[in-house]
Amino acid sequence: MNRRNLLKLTSIALVGAATFPSVAEVRTRRSNQGLWSVWDESLAQAKFISLSHVLTQDSPVWEGFPKTTRFQRGIGRLEDKAPYAPFTYEQTGVETTSYVFATDQFGTQLDPPAHWHQCFPAIDELPPTLALRKLAVISIVDKVQDNPSHQLTVDDITDWERTNGDIPAGSVVMVRSDWSKHWPDADKMVPADGKFPGVSLDALKLLHLDRKILFHGHEALDTDNTPTLVGEDWLMNNGYMQAEGVANLDQVPAVGALVSVGFPRLKGGTGGFVSLTAICPPDWTHGVRPGETLEAPLPYNDKRLVWNEEKGYRERSAPCDKPKGKLSFN
Repeated sequence: MNRRNLLKLTSIALVGAATFPSVAEVRTRRSNQGLWSVWDESLAQAKFISLSHVLTQDSPVWEGFPKTTRFQRGIGRLEDKAPYAPFTYEQTGVETTSYVFATDQFGTQLDPPAHWHQCFPAIDELPPTLALRKLAVISIVDKVQDNPSHQLTVDDITDWERTNGDIPAGSVVMVRSDWSKHWPDADKMVPADGKFPGVSLDALKLLHLDRKILFHGHEALDTDNTPTLVGEDWLMNNGYMQAEGVANLDQVPAVGALVSVGFPRLKGGTGGFVSLTAICPPDWTHGVRPGETLEAPLPYNDKRLVWNEEKGYRERSAPCDKPKGKLSFN
């Protein structure tokens, strides 16, 4: 090889070394990014699906609770002599809402064990590690079609595991019955004959004592239809949580998804409204990826929110004006 070609090869090698990072540099860079690489390599392409119902003042509640939930528009005075008008679009350009809930067991909900036992954690005392977990979905839809009051059995669980593998320890298990398709029809969600799908006590014991799951969730508004609610009694009095009124489980795979869990930390709360979101693999048929819908800024709607006095909440109806871009407190 002559001197000119040797210099050319040396130059190319030096340029390549300057352009492409070494394996060690790539590893260091990823290490410095911490969990950001998990987002970039996995979650950024995942499909996201909400598993929580939208709350309205007439949302179904368990038959033992009063139906006195109210949404009130424009509550905003700081005191009787405050110089502010009620916070409404017309008065100040800003809207607020006052919510009066008959119970914290409302909509898609998370039951902490303090719901039944004073010595176990309330909802504000639940650990932050609940935020993200593996999700397993066990379907009993076929059995519920034949028997609306079918309760998840041990056989249902072991049959699922023969197809999908063992339920992971620390995971969240959702029991799919498609009962949530009755929402928001209270008469069908909470039928007078007491026939609704649930989870048997033996199944709960298998999931918690043998499989060591974090918690389970179901679509009906109660764990089981026994006269003394034996399933919920056992769960709460042994320090376990559960989710009720879960939605959209028909859109989630049996295995391979994660679930994020968010809830308000109401001091001493014996229940709480929970936002559950399934995070599904990129090739899943349902859900939306980050960036596929407008997120920041959020989209402008050609229908504005108008308070419906009869329904007790805002709904989109009248044509929308362009945003004013300022507030008017005087």
